Amino acid sequence: MTEFSYCMPSRIVLGKGSTARLKQYIQGDRVLIICDPFLYQSGAAERIGANLEGCTVSYFHAIEPNPSCESVDAAAEAARALGAQTVVGIGGGSSMDVSKIVSCLAGDEGSIYDYYSGGTRTLSPRTVRLICIPTTAGTGSEVTNVGVFTNKKKGIKMPFVTDQFWPDVALLDPELTYSLPPAVTASTGMDAFCHAIEAYWNKESQPICDALAVEAMRLVLAHIKAAYDDGNSETAREQMQLASLLAGVAFSQTRTTGIHAVSFPLTTEYGASHGTACSITLPAFIRISGEGAQAKMDRLCAALGYESIPQFADAVEALMVSMNMPTRLSQLGVQEDALEHIAQVGLGAAIIQLTPAVMNQETVTALLRSIL
Repeated sequence: MTEFSYCMPSRIVLGKGSTARLKQYIQGDRVLIICDPFLYQSGAAERIGANLEGCTVSYFHAIEPNPSCESVDAAAEAARALGAQTVVGIGGGSSMDVSKIVSCLAGDEGSIYDYYSGGTRTLSPRTVRLICIPTTAGTGSEVTNVGVFTNKKKGIKMPFVTDQFWPDVALLDPELTYSLPPAVTASTGMDAFCHAIEAYWNKESQPICDALAVEAMRLVLAHIKAAYDDGNSETAREQMQLASLLAGVAFSQTRTTGIHAVSFPLTTEYGASHGTACSITLPAFIRISGEGAQAKMDRLCAALGYESIPQFADAVEALMVSMNMPTRLSQLGVQEDALEHIAQVGLGAAIIQLTPAVMNQETVTALLRSIL
């Protein structure tokens, strides 16, 4: 019998218009809402905050893509100044990841640098309530205990994993995704697909995650192009958010693999969005997945309607091309002489060894060269 452990301590609420019920999940009456500049300037964050009548609500909206440790520290100071009892992260992965660490630092001392990327301190048990509300269908951050931050001092982007990051509530409202531009729909949606397939072929995979991951992949393949073509398609938007959620729960238990490990330098050094940096290597990783997971990948291909791993990889690549997504590293500005460096940085992330194939300097460089 397969032995495994499964833990999902976050309360998950998914439903159209669910953000109108935000107040019932709040702790105390001092709330810090963390979001990106667009969500604040467009009024979207304040419309959600308007549901918190009777609460003192402040907004921190200086969140950049691939959030820096400096942004985290500034948001933490805002939380401390407010005396925040609840932190609400609204947006994509960047806003939600910052909300995770800020909900911890609000009741702790010091900088994120004290706890992360070489820091020697350990976060205290979190006392501030954490609620995450995604506005994209892709990151799955609302149901993971992972935050990814950029250490500008070292020039690296790395994950921070702790049980203190599990949100108390993941509140998903598909209506918030209706306005996503096509390019963001594509990149975040394919990020969800990466989460699902990396959970599935992961060396630490387990039956519950496998079931969730397969359904997430099926939903993405069935609905992402419709969401890309028509952002107002309620069915496509709802199914994509469900896919993102299922994929998020799946990889929250297993972590990700080589796709995400290699994505880190593509975002920090070449400015690619997270979803683009992940999906650009997706077909190549699918092609080598049979090396260590042939039988399992054969079952996946059959479940998704493909006759072989190569056919599956080709279909995923064609789907990406149909949404104007890059499928070659040269489209990001990567040149031949940078491949070994990118491989080296990717190999610095422990998750790369969860890939069902040999991952070393030679093999990773060869994989990158195949999609240059």
